[in-house]
Amino acid sequence: MSTNTKKEIHRWENQTAIVIGSSITGLLASHVLSKYFAKVTLIEREALPKTPTARKGVPQGQHIHVLLSKGEAIIEQFFQGILAELLEQGATRIDTADDMRWFHFGDWKVQFPSGITYHSQSRPLLEWTIRNRILRQPHIHCLEAGNVTQFLTNKDKTRITGVKITRHHQTEEENLLADLVVDASGRGSRTAQWLETLGYPKVTESALKIEVGYASRLYRLPNSSQYPWKTLFIYPKPPQNKRGGVIAPIENDLWIVTLVGWLHDYPPTDETGFLEFVKSLAVPDLYTVLQQAQAQTPIVPHKLPYNLRRHYEHMPLPEGLIILGDALCSFNPVYGQGISTSAWSALTLDNCLHKQHRQSPSGDITGLSRSVQQQVAKVINIPWLLATSEDLRYPEVTGVKPFWMPFLHWYIARVHRLSHQDPLVSLRFLQVIHLLKPPTVLFKPDIIFRVLSR
Repeated sequence: MSTNTKKEIHRWENQTAIVIGSSITGLLASHVLSKYFAKVTLIEREALPKTPTARKGVPQGQHIHVLLSKGEAIIEQFFQGILAELLEQGATRIDTADDMRWFHFGDWKVQFPSGITYHSQSRPLLEWTIRNRILRQPHIHCLEAGNVTQFLTNKDKTRITGVKITRHHQTEEENLLADLVVDASGRGSRTAQWLETLGYPKVTESALKIEVGYASRLYRLPNSSQYPWKTLFIYPKPPQNKRGGVIAPIENDLWIVTLVGWLHDYPPTDETGFLEFVKSLAVPDLYTVLQQAQAQTPIVPHKLPYNLRRHYEHMPLPEGLIILGDALCSFNPVYGQGISTSAWSALTLDNCLHKQHRQSPSGDITGLSRSVQQQVAKVINIPWLLATSEDLRYPEVTGVKPFWMPFLHWYIARVHRLSHQDPLVSLRFLQVIHLLKPPTVLFKPDIIFRVLSR
């Protein structure tokens, strides 16, 4: 259900919520909660910057981020006019097929006006713009430099009643009470350990060991208008190749270059090694661009060992606790799904809260935690399948490989090859990866006919 079609709701009186972590997931969750709770406290471990700069607590923030069309639409729905605001601050609107030159699966994808667009800007600018919208809301209070150390519970430990925190440069702990706690603290979430301490079972995990490494740098292009694209993507063709690279525009007339390597084939962080890595990509286009570009920043690395998913939907949880974002599931960032999945999860939280509010206007949230985790798990299923199925093309990637995966790889490989020349197939593929349509559209008769006939 669209939040724009929902009737005006009255907040639950005296009901409070806490969000751990001011990541984009935490910011979007805070926005949703502020529609239902009288007070929302957003707890962040570090002091938040006053300008759109990278944060220590978001190490991936200095690398390229793609906000997929699905995620953009939800964020615009939450904060009307925010996409126009990003454009005013220097973002670039990009048609995924027409403005993007994409080397994928051994050849260039066909270029055509697809109507599937996204805005290209730095992760810090996107987060800062959303955060400014959040902090203007009177029902949201941001507590900076606060570290959550454990959950508070009722006597029988069946309900989370708040959190215990310490503030920087202070030794005393303090208790913050709340009716609902949302963990949006990221991949390093300690919820699993805290729940085990309370007597809950160990959460089951799905993990694919990918050992992906990134290296990024900002550049200026003397004459960017000479290129017949706004973004250049070069993806490896597994299993033979493990190296990729991308260049995309961000604010302040800068361009971000991110190199990526799978399975320990990490991009170097020295000048010579960085350019040699670029030169080794499947096509020379990015190397040609960088021959004319002027580096503006040092090279910044980042590594991610696993695709990791925690299945909280399969275990008993105390009332008053919800886990979202990377604390729940973190993907290989090369597929650009993280922020959009967080936005979709926040919309799901909104829908669950709206239903809970309708059923219990007095503010009883019993059953909410389980409902949210189950519904968010359904949201995650699609991007998880898209990411892990591609990573499993590398035989060295460790993890559970379903029996039907070889057939899926064979079929989708043919879809990839058709997308080099067939606009309809390419459009369907783009709709899937931008989370606008389910993967099943690639198995509809019109696509199957093209796949089998060619």
